[in-house]
Amino acid sequence: MVRFVVSVAFLAGLRGVACASEVLVQARHDSPAYLDSSLSPKERAADLLQRMTWEEKVGQLGGARKTLGRTNGQATFNQSAFDAVWETQNGQIGLGPQYNQAKDVLPVVNALRAEQINSTRLGIPYVTIADSINSIWVSGGSLFPGAVSMASSWNLDLYERVVAAIRDENHALGVNWVLSPELDVAYDPRNGRNGEMFGEDTYLISEFGTRYVKTMQAKDENGFVKIATTIKHWVYGRSNGGVNRASMEGGINHILNDLAPPYIKVIKEAEPLSLMVSYASVDRVPMSINRYMIQDVLRGILGFKGLVMSDANSIQYTVEESKVSKSPADAAQKTLRAGLEHELSPAGNGLYPTLINFVNDTEIASLINQSVSALLEIKFATGVFDNPLPTAGNLERTLRSERHLEINRNISRESIVLLKNDGMLPLQRSNVSKIAVVGAYGDMINAGMYAACNATDPSYGDSLRRSLERDLGGENVLYAKGVDALPSNDSSGIDAAVAAAREAGLAVVVLGSGYGTFDLSEINNKRTDGEGFTHADLWFPGLQQELLDAVLGTGVPTVLVMSSGQTFVLNESTMRSNAILHSWFSGEFTGDALVEILFGDVNPSGKLTVTIPQANGAFPVAYNYLPSDNQGGFGTATLYDWQWPQLTRYAPMRFGFGLSYTTFEISSPTAPSAVSSGGNVTFSATVKNTGDVAGKEVVQLYYRPEYSVIEFPVMKLIRFVKVDLAPGETQNISLAVPHSELGYYVDGKWNVDYGNYTFWIGSSSRTEDLQQLNVTISQ
Repeated sequence: MVRFVVSVAFLAGLRGVACASEVLVQARHDSPAYLDSSLSPKERAADLLQRMTWEEKVGQLGGARKTLGRTNGQATFNQSAFDAVWETQNGQIGLGPQYNQAKDVLPVVNALRAEQINSTRLGIPYVTIADSINSIWVSGGSLFPGAVSMASSWNLDLYERVVAAIRDENHALGVNWVLSPELDVAYDPRNGRNGEMFGEDTYLISEFGTRYVKTMQAKDENGFVKIATTIKHWVYGRSNGGVNRASMEGGINHILNDLAPPYIKVIKEAEPLSLMVSYASVDRVPMSINRYMIQDVLRGILGFKGLVMSDANSIQYTVEESKVSKSPADAAQKTLRAGLEHELSPAGNGLYPTLINFVNDTEIASLINQSVSALLEIKFATGVFDNPLPTAGNLERTLRSERHLEINRNISRESIVLLKNDGMLPLQRSNVSKIAVVGAYGDMINAGMYAACNATDPSYGDSLRRSLERDLGGENVLYAKGVDALPSNDSSGIDAAVAAAREAGLAVVVLGSGYGTFDLSEINNKRTDGEGFTHADLWFPGLQQELLDAVLGTGVPTVLVMSSGQTFVLNESTMRSNAILHSWFSGEFTGDALVEILFGDVNPSGKLTVTIPQANGAFPVAYNYLPSDNQGGFGTATLYDWQWPQLTRYAPMRFGFGLSYTTFEISSPTAPSAVSSGGNVTFSATVKNTGDVAGKEVVQLYYRPEYSVIEFPVMKLIRFVKVDLAPGETQNISLAVPHSELGYYVDGKWNVDYGNYTFWIGSSSRTEDLQQLNVTISQ
């Protein structure tokens, strides 16, 4: 018997636990094979499946993600609304609104889970599911920086510790399955979801994604997977115009070489238990019904063996948006036949319940058996049949533990990228009497819409303003909002911001985009970035550019801090800033980390994982373009790829770039000039800190073959390592690359070239930061 305390008053409304102060999970006295934990998940699922009725099977294909509600700032539970969904969709449950506190959510979810086990015929538990990018889904946990932020650290070992902390906090909340990580490629700067991604390079995404899945799916002392993961969105990242649910190109060479590599590596090395398809129509076929992409490519070429699920409401969209299904029942059949084994429908209006009417269709029945078995295997693998329900005491001990907070502080420090510094930074405290903090984003935590964070509520962490006030004293920090974070024509606050900058004699201007969450009060009108948003204009939203220009016009020394999941066009006026930092999506300690960097207590070590475009129309902008992409017009016009303004494909603030307060020297690298087929190409170099402060440098290795069967990018990342060096310290590094990794897909087959290869090693993908080596690989 498992016992836990329930302390939320509205539990009294739960069916079967009226007025209970404790909820009991009853011990079972029978011992069917599916309750035998010594058997494999597959064996247990097979035994349980043959005991289930048709109705029980169909019910497992969906769930109730919005378990709780929120009214007047309080967590609520609506029994009748829950029952309406539960009747036909009872495979999984979610946690409800992000602003509910974990301590209020846990007792409700525990009671529902206990009731499901105790009051149903076979006692099949729910699996608790939630998104988890940089925190638990609901409030009360450690709030880490966003995915693009943490990837900017280029520190895989530190990121692994972050994921372990997020995993343990999810586990303490009773979450068994997360809808992460996102393996999409942040290729188009207009895409509002780039902040959820790791960057524009498939190798870097692969490395971070593999760490996420391996760490989340680590096993407990009883051999159960701690948290099942979901790699997503298969496939996505190059939607038309950067629009979230828009169509995509569908060439197999494009997909397998430009989009699939993170999936290939993560599937092979980490074995994620589930995968989510995208909203996109690929080659005009919506992914939810794209049998070729799911069965032939994903299952066949990539070898994925886990559960395949829909994106939220994507089955419904085949009827309402792409209009490739004639009815809900038609959509359910088509998507099931294509290979979707589980439906996500946050509002509980899923279409898979219509399959109840196809009991006599042998193909549908067989596919439902496969789908239910896939879900049951996840439930058995994660121990929901065997492990006790989580307790309030363990939740309190785990959430925001000091160990987690220290990890959070460290990743926050390494996630910030210094893009420009004319020598102004670091500031000397003895020379700073006052600082003006200008901009709405200077007084909020802009964590991204998938994070449980009220941007303006101090209980979620300190904004830059509050961090500076604690460091310098409130009277020495002059805050001026200037203009609203959202688009507005109100410029009346700019004069006050200019006055504050002049009075302080030093300004930190914080501009950005983002702001809101999935909360109903914010999702439609209180954000400028995130899912469902696309940036036709890559300038700062609203009047923020005018605000910056006004402050820069004073001649006061100015630091620009950008806060967002996206990149912005940095025009000539913006580049007048004495220093520029990109802090990306914030965590609860990003404000503190910025203060430490401003004053030199921390040396910035972040590097760009996306290239910053030079103009609104100057994209695609990713560093790893194809050679034929780097051609302009005719005659002398070929000097430029874009004519007005006259710009080349080569963007100065490129992937891998980031400045430091110290200097590093990478020695001339060595490698064998010739390598036999199937061997390793090993590069050796020495990195030295030639400055007078400690710092961290990221050594990056790029390559391309001299000739290829199909067009190959001008360069691609293949290895990187981050080193931490004291002043004057040197460190030897060695980067080994198997010949087999240097290939690419041609019409679905892996091809590895022989002959001459060019490799580059350096501190970024910029030409001036790289040293070149040539290696010949013999046949």
